[in-house]
Amino acid sequence: MIRTAALCDRVNCLAVFFLPEGQSFEAALTAAGWRLGEAGHRCPGCVNGAGPVLERGECPRCCGSTVDLPQGAVCHYCGHLVPHPAADEDDEDEGDLTDVG
Repeated sequence: MIRTAALCDRVNCLAVFFLPEGQSFEAALTAAGWRLGEAGHRCPGCVNGAGPVLERGECPRCCGSTVDLPQGAVCHYCGHLVPHPAADEDDEDEGDLTDVG
């Protein structure tokens, strides 16, 4: 699969942004906190002073590493929060193995 992507142009930054399907490239980059200037593309982590991204991970905005907190996965670099999925009611019943019989 070929996807449109942006790379941060800061030296030693590993940030990558993959364009979500059905969105325009510039609008998606801007919405994700990326900036384009004379020095090229800058990821949200480098823009806010927390970059460069040194470890790749699961962040949808910069592909930076994340930490799992009670409210969701938070990127170490850009601070983007991906909330945990809502727990299904069926998941709560999986621990009960008693036979109703």
